[in-house]
Amino acid sequence: MPCPLGVGGVLARPAAVKFALALGLLVAHLAHAQGLVSAVVDSNGPSEATARKAQRALDVALKALSGAPVGEGPVFKKGAPRKCEGAECARALVASLEVPGVALLELKGSDTRIVFELSFWLDGERQGSRKGETPPDALEPSLKAAVEQLLPGWLRKGFGAMAVQVEGGSVVKVDGRVIAARNGDLVAVPAGAHQVDVVFPSGNAVLQRLEVPEAGRVALAVEPQAALTARASSGPTALRYGSYGLVMLGAATAAAGFVAGALSKSTGVGLTRCDTPEARDCSALADVLRANQQAQQYASFGNLLLVLGAAAAALGVSLFVVDTLLQ
Repeated sequence: MPCPLGVGGVLARPAAVKFALALGLLVAHLAHAQGLVSAVVDSNGPSEATARKAQRALDVALKALSGAPVGEGPVFKKGAPRKCEGAECARALVASLEVPGVALLELKGSDTRIVFELSFWLDGERQGSRKGETPPDALEPSLKAAVEQLLPGWLRKGFGAMAVQVEGGSVVKVDGRVIAARNGDLVAVPAGAHQVDVVFPSGNAVLQRLEVPEAGRVALAVEPQAALTARASSGPTALRYGSYGLVMLGAATAAAGFVAGALSKSTGVGLTRCDTPEARDCSALADVLRANQQAQQYASFGNLLLVLGAAAAALGVSLFVVDTLLQ
């Protein structure tokens, strides 16, 4: 049976946008199919009035628990001709109602002690059943407890579902959290807008914004061809590490250049000048020349280190920029 679908904006290439628009047109066409109804498939013992009372109680329970609109189901008529038996009859009744969700009630016992079996059907398939026994005055709480156990999470008030249809092996994240879902699963999420990432086995990825209506189903279906290429982040790259190393090497080299400059200035410490009348014990010329030569060597070496350090740091910054652009 058709189900309501919906889709939000796709952050991908033009092909993905076309795919989303086409899916959106399909959504608009199918959105009115959503709904729930109740029906009594058989009442063996309880009267027709009791069967109708039970159906009304079931409608009250559905409206209290589900965010989906609850329609008016067929009125049960005791003694109507039957052309089917058991499960076959229940399936035929569900198919005739032409709605996605059906709460089917089978009654036994008497008007004073009602034995019921409630089954929930979705898209023509039985999802489960619950049995119970109750007096007529307690029909509403008894059936509400049974509905609460059978109703899917996404059909409850304040929730909706994402119908997963993606390539096998893909990782699906909803609002940053990985969900464990297989194709065909209905994933219950709070009603409203959600950011959905689909990362395919190839490494390509698509980011979607999906608007999930209350008690509605939104198709999470993405074509791998429409995905944006995205490289999985596994930490800094070799290029990034190289840039860090060059910047650190440049800083260390420049620091060594400053040290050499300081040593150049300190080579004259301890020498005494001879160009003053007061000078009695001045340094020998050979010592002065040797100190001057050493100072020049320190200065030249310091300047070289400063140039090399600046060059290494500049190269490191350049590699960092390139690596950032490649991410």
